[in-house]
Amino acid sequence: MMPNLEIIPIPSYKLVEESDDLLSILEESLGASEMEFEDDDILVIASKVVAVVEACIVSYSSIKPSKKAIELAKNAHMEPEFAQIILDESNGNYTGAVTGAITTFNKYGLLANAGADQSNSGKEKIILLPRNCKKSAENIHKRIFEKMKKYVGIIIADSRTTPLRLGTVGCALATYGFLSILDERGKNDLFGRPMHITVRAIADQLATAAEIVMGETDEMIPFAIIRGFPMIRISKDEEMDLNTLISPEECMFIGPYINKPNE
Repeated sequence: MMPNLEIIPIPSYKLVEESDDLLSILEESLGASEMEFEDDDILVIASKVVAVVEACIVSYSSIKPSKKAIELAKNAHMEPEFAQIILDESNGNYTGAVTGAITTFNKYGLLANAGADQSNSGKEKIILLPRNCKKSAENIHKRIFEKMKKYVGIIIADSRTTPLRLGTVGCALATYGFLSILDERGKNDLFGRPMHITVRAIADQLATAAEIVMGETDEMIPFAIIRGFPMIRISKDEEMDLNTLISPEECMFIGPYINKPNE
C-alpha cells in the first residue's frame, strides 16, 4: 500500500539572481520555513532558478534575428528576437508554430519554444534552460549530502503541455539519486493479463504534484519537498544508464508521421 505523501512548499526568502549560490538560498529558505531534510526526501527545484544562477539568460539587445527567425516569428506572432533564440536553442529543429509557441526538438525532448521563457525573466530578457540539468542535479544532491548529511533525491522540473489537452503539467528535465521511471512491462494487471507497454514516469508525476504548490506566476516558491514517497536509491553507474527519453520513431505522437509509408 502506498504511504501518504506530503508535498511541502519552500518559498524563497529572496528573488534569485545571477551568481547567487543556490544551496545557500535553499538553506536560508528552509530555515525561514522551519524545515529540515529527512533521508529519502525528494527535492523538486524549478528549472528557472537553476538557469538564473547559472547565468542562462540572454538580453534582447544582444540578439540579431535572421531572415528565418523573422519569417517564423510572423507565423507564431512573437518577437523575431525570441524566435531567433528558439532556433538557436533547438539547433533549428522545429516542426511548426501556433500563436505564441514553436514546437521544437532539443536534448530535453519535444518542447514549446525550446524551453526558452520570457516570464519572470525581467525586462527585455529571456531565460533559457540550464545547459546540463543532470550535472546540476548531481551537484545539488552531493552538496546537500556533504553539508546536511541527508540523502535527498533531486528533480529539476519545468512545465510542459500535453497534446490536445488544455494547460500545463510538470516535467522532470533531470533527476539524481533515485529511480525516476518504473518499468511495469511483464507484470500482470488485476485480471492476470501481462502489461506490454506501461512504463511509469515517476519523476514527471512527482514534478506535476510539486507544481501544484510551487505555482508558475508570482508565488516565489522555487522548491518543494516530497516526503513519504518510497524512493529507490540508485548508484552513479545506474544513473548513467538511466534514460527517460525515447527516439522520435518510438513516440506515439511523432512516430506515425516519421514512419508513415509513402503513398
